[in-house]
Amino acid sequence: MGLLRRLLGREPAWVERWAVYPGEIGEAMAMYNIDLGAVEAAPVARLPQRFDVDFTYAGDGASGMPAESELGAIHALDEALRQALRGAGGAMVGRVVTANTGRITGYLPAGAAAPALPDIPALRPVGTLGSDPGWTRVRDELTPDAWQRNIMEDNQVVQELEGHGDRLSQPRPVEFLAYFPDTDRAEAAAGDLRNLGFAVTVERGDEADFVLQAIRRDAVEPPTLHEVTWEVRGIVERHDGIYDGWGCMVQV
Repeated sequence: MGLLRRLLGREPAWVERWAVYPGEIGEAMAMYNIDLGAVEAAPVARLPQRFDVDFTYAGDGASGMPAESELGAIHALDEALRQALRGAGGAMVGRVVTANTGRITGYLPAGAAAPALPDIPALRPVGTLGSDPGWTRVRDELTPDAWQRNIMEDNQVVQELEGHGDRLSQPRPVEFLAYFPDTDRAEAAAGDLRNLGFAVTVERGDEADFVLQAIRRDAVEPPTLHEVTWEVRGIVERHDGIYDGWGCMVQV
């Protein structure tokens, strides 16, 4: 029944899974708020029209990001567009802000009219409706790269720790796991990690693979955390391993 409802356009073609992560556009800082479910589903044939809403904001005067006082207006624009797109049979897929400008992107069925925009003078939103059956903006501009995905994976663990009252700045043993097809590649990665101060063990796994465990005392506070995990991931993947993330005990 679920498949039939999707084919008839009565059920979403994906499950929403929103994530926030940083990036750069040109040389300017950018902040992405993207539905990863939409990214993975793209393109969706029954939503061939793209609706972009561009807006401007005064910003914080330094980074090009919105000032805290402007976030309420941006969230109000977000929610109004989300509801309008949904009411027209479409969906919102993401928002990007950078250099005192923002763009919210959604997709609509063929023949749907552009939704009316809310009156938010501080943002001066302007909408543009056009054909994009291949979802090129999603695939070319809104899909996170490897660095951004690494940040998102880190943040999932960080949010879990914060939910238990963790003091992220407190150093503690942090454990990384990775899997390798043979002992030679596992030991090569282990050597690189030991040079960075990790205590490393390599053991045979249950599925004819080799499991690498690397432990080092570190704080788990972003953004320094992301540099550490990116370096470990890079070593693992350089030796043809599969990076399986990190974990630690809560420090309160």
